Amino acid sequence: MDPDNHSDFKKEADSEDSLEALKENLYSRHDYFTAEKKKHGGFKPHNVAVRQNWGAEAVSSQERPFQDPAKRLALLKKLFLASVIFFTASIGVALYVFFGGGNIISSDNVDIAITGPVSVAGGETVPLEIGVTNQNNADLETADLIIDYPDGTREPSDTTVPLKRYREALGTVRKAETATKKVQAVLFGEEGDAKVLQVSVEYRLKGSNAIFSKKKEYSVAISSAPVTLTVESVKEINANQDTELVIEVVSNASGVLQNLALAAEYPFGFTFDSADPAPSWSNSFWQLGDIKPGVKRTVKVRGKIAGQDNEDRTFRFSVGTESAANANSIGTNFLTAAKKITIRKPFIGTSFALDGDTAETHISKAGKIIRADLTLSNNVGVKITDVKVAVKLSGNIFDPGSVSASSGFYRSSDRTVLWDQTLKSGLAVLNPDDTETLSFSLGALSEQAIRSINSPEINLAATVSGKRLNESGLSQEVTSTVSKTVRVASILGLSARALYFSGPFSNSGPLPPKVDAETSYTIVWFLTNGSSDLSNVKVSATLPSYMKWLDASSPLDEKVSYNPIGGQVLWDAGDLKAGTGFSDSPREVSFQVSLVPSLSQVNNTPVLVTEASATGDDPFAGVTVQASTHGPLTTSLTDVGFKPGQGTVVK
Repeated sequence: MDPDNHSDFKKEADSEDSLEALKENLYSRHDYFTAEKKKHGGFKPHNVAVRQNWGAEAVSSQERPFQDPAKRLALLKKLFLASVIFFTASIGVALYVFFGGGNIISSDNVDIAITGPVSVAGGETVPLEIGVTNQNNADLETADLIIDYPDGTREPSDTTVPLKRYREALGTVRKAETATKKVQAVLFGEEGDAKVLQVSVEYRLKGSNAIFSKKKEYSVAISSAPVTLTVESVKEINANQDTELVIEVVSNASGVLQNLALAAEYPFGFTFDSADPAPSWSNSFWQLGDIKPGVKRTVKVRGKIAGQDNEDRTFRFSVGTESAANANSIGTNFLTAAKKITIRKPFIGTSFALDGDTAETHISKAGKIIRADLTLSNNVGVKITDVKVAVKLSGNIFDPGSVSASSGFYRSSDRTVLWDQTLKSGLAVLNPDDTETLSFSLGALSEQAIRSINSPEINLAATVSGKRLNESGLSQEVTSTVSKTVRVASILGLSARALYFSGPFSNSGPLPPKVDAETSYTIVWFLTNGSSDLSNVKVSATLPSYMKWLDASSPLDEKVSYNPIGGQVLWDAGDLKAGTGFSDSPREVSFQVSLVPSLSQVNNTPVLVTEASATGDDPFAGVTVQASTHGPLTTSLTDVGFKPGQGTVVK
């Protein structure tokens, strides 16, 4: 072994022995440091050679004697226990402050007591006494009482005025004091409705601008409606048969009910015909006005119901006060009544045709004779005996002398056509699935007579009756009804004239017209109308390509236009009243055109404007009526001062 290496090895061994000895003394029960101090006579500074390059094994083997795991665990347990105690104490204090109150101001210490009726008749005044008690240890400053009323609440002094919100200042409510207020309101609604009032108190605290509140609800039931509403009608009806519903409204209130209204909801298949009184809006809303206690209002609604056998149709009628926002609707509903009508297939089926037309309304012409065919059929499984038929004729254009009934009898005293088994043997017995046809004819007044009559029509109402055995074997009378209406459309008349010497315009140019020379003419259209007001009336004609539009018309308020593409002249006359041209002057319009003849027109009378045609809508008859001038206008005029030959073109 190398001596140098041996020396180094020895030094390392000595160092390791020294460390081991130090480690033993460190963990020994003997006071190592005291013994060393005594041994060396106390510690004195001296230089000690310290190894700089400690090995990883030497470092990791050292332990700190003051890190005892058991002591550390005990310390953590103490800290955790202290935290639990502090947290529990904090919760207790918070709960005491929140629920116990102490001197803390809380809305829970503000009490709202409401004294009043729990139910009231609709339309009656509701008295309420409201007490606000302050149980806090501080005053409530600038306190306000607020009441939010439900829909249908009205002012007691004027029930036409809705009452939405009530606010009254209470001022300062001192601690342990109660502020009391009395209020009144009128509640409307349907019977059984629960009206909820929202009562609240808003207040401030001294030294704070924040607003605090306490709320409470109070419910009042409507024990009875302020009105009674009844609807009367038949329970069953044949399809397409006329029916009437009678609606009665009676006031139960102790005071006047103001601005009362009735609204109707009609079922599918119902056709409104008329009402008494007439509706205030559309065909389903009536303004009943103010009604005193005990006063009754009656409305009658008439119409037809379409449907199949055993189908139900339900009508609904509502009564209440008019809406402030919409005068054609109910704002506060008091009561709604429903009426169900069942549609039954008639025992005796009846088909009514006029000139082969089975529509409810037949459009005919003035003075025309109309054929009527009434076909009866047995719709039940048993025979029907002793069938009788009566057709009542009426209307402002019915000609009483025009009726002819070959197999029946026309009773002129009441304008009724009658059939029974003595006149028609087939009516003695109508077996199941049998049919029987009855015919007659009637006519309308002449055109001249109808011109002075507004809304011309003829009404036919047929009633068929017979007897059958019911389920109990007893004879039961069965009936069926059907009605028809004949209307004559208004007669629209149109005429035209071509003028040179008269009219609203001054015409110029040679007469007779000369080749290559311009001559102007005035065209006049006249409209007449018979018995019914017409709407959307228009007249049109065309100018030939060689004619010139001079852009002049009269009167100026009439709408006359010209389209150069196609050359159409259009007069939009709009509405045309009944009697125009008969009880009143004809409606007329004039416009000016000019002609420059060519050689090809020599010895001819050129057309100035083609045949004019007019159309208009007749709302009463539900048809479009037409008229024409029956020919064009030429240079051969009918003007005053016009001489024969002045219409022929010359060179």
